[in-house]
Amino acid sequence: MKEWYKDWFSSELYLSVYSHRNDEEAVQLCRLILSSTQIKDGAKILDAACGAGRHSNYFSFLGFDVAGFDLSKTLLNVAVNSAKDKTLPANFFCSDIRNVPLKSKFELIVNLFTSFGYFETDKENFSFIQQAYSLLELGGYYVLDYLNEKTLRENLVPQSEKMINNGKIVERREIQSNRVVKEINVFSGDQEIKFHESVRLYSRDEILKEAKSIGFRVVSLFGDYTGTIFDENISNRLIAVFQK
Repeated sequence: MKEWYKDWFSSELYLSVYSHRNDEEAVQLCRLILSSTQIKDGAKILDAACGAGRHSNYFSFLGFDVAGFDLSKTLLNVAVNSAKDKTLPANFFCSDIRNVPLKSKFELIVNLFTSFGYFETDKENFSFIQQAYSLLELGGYYVLDYLNEKTLRENLVPQSEKMINNGKIVERREIQSNRVVKEINVFSGDQEIKFHESVRLYSRDEILKEAKSIGFRVVSLFGDYTGTIFDENISNRLIAVFQK
């Protein structure tokens, strides 16, 4: 399977497609995470696949000791510049989530905005949950913000369009076996640029089974960023809070 995430997340157009994922939404999720965990002031937090640093920088703003990593240098540059604009520490580094070169221990590790399920094999996809367990202090928390596989299958929108500066984005979606695949066409003037996403669909039970087998305890399951309790039949997201 082509490593689609390398091209897509390195494109400056990525942030245009997901412009609705803004700082206000990030703040809402960070507050939910903090209200669901018991970490002390100034605790060490790791933001895995941090992207443009929306969550990292808010945690940093609150006084936590935050490190964030991502494979995309383009998004990391956005994260660093955003931190500098807000006069916040900018502790970001480039890494593949399957092999993170860290030995430090953290009290909270977050893996947010469906930055999970990108790879071809289950072993690769679940590898960071194992790493997170190893990188956590005893009693530390791991939070996975993922989609709800059941409602996504039932309510998939086959096509959508939206306008951006000087152009249009057309997104086409379909289920291919156990993956949701999205084709993204960006039209700007006479130019058309194509991108691709492919995310492995895991059920709640599959994720919980894997996390428990590693040693995690399930603390909470939420279905949205407001803190509504997860309901497999109606929730759009699966936000799982685990504790070591």
